[in-house]
Amino acid sequence: MPTDYIRNGILYVTENYLCFESSKSGSSKRNKVIKLMDITDIQKYKVLSVLPGSGMGIAVSTPSTQKPLVFGAMVHRDEAFETIFSQYMKITSAAAAGADS
Repeated sequence: MPTDYIRNGILYVTENYLCFESSKSGSSKRNKVIKLMDITDIQKYKVLSVLPGSGMGIAVSTPSTQKPLVFGAMVHRDEAFETIFSQYMKITSAAAAGADS
């Protein structure tokens, strides 16, 4: 799967957004703000499958991305994934409940 690989920064999860701030100076074009409601797919991603524990990231797809965004080289990938996924489920469940009323 072709991807847009993003690394060297901080990934934040808020109530409604997933935000990435690049740590490289002058790299504001690599900063990303994604509405959790816009996410169509989120999965754990391993860029280098031949090396154990290496290249661990999270792949996120939205309607506006032509290929998944991969936030890579994550130290605590599993914990980050669980946090993002649980907030995503919370906000999409709330939206679905609101649509049913």
